[in-house]
Amino acid sequence: MSKPQGRFVVTSVSAEQDVDGTPLDVETITATVELTWEMRLDTSTRVEIDQKTALLIGHLNLLAEECRTLDREKYPRTWLLLKSVDRHLAGASRAARYVLVHDAYHYMRDAAIFTSALLSMYRLAAEKQ
Repeated sequence: MSKPQGRFVVTSVSAEQDVDGTPLDVETITATVELTWEMRLDTSTRVEIDQKTALLIGHLNLLAEECRTLDREKYPRTWLLLKSVDRHLAGASRAARYVLVHDAYHYMRDAAIFTSALLSMYRLAAEKQ
C-alpha cells in the first residue's frame, strides 16, 4: 500500500511520524549532525569517521524515504535536493575503505550537510501539514 503524499502528524518536538506511524527521531538526527560538526580531521580516527558516516547515511536514507512522499509541485526544492542526495549516496561517490582519510572525512561532512538540509525540508513540510 502506498503512502498518501505529503501528510505528517507531529507528535512532539523531538519525534514526528508520517501517516503510517513510523517514528522519525528528529532529535537523534540533529544530535548526529551536531556531533559531526564537532569532529576535526586532525583528531578523528578513520573508525570514528566511518561510524559517523554510517549513521548519517542511515539518517539520509530515512529522510529521503519520507521526503519522497511529498508532492513534487508543492516542494520542488526538496525534490532537487533529493537528486543531490541520491548522487551522494551512489556507490561511485561513497568513501570506501581504500579512500584516503581526508576524502572519507569530507564525504562524512557532505553527508552531514545533506542530512541537515533534508531534515530542514522535512520539518518545513511537517509544519505546513
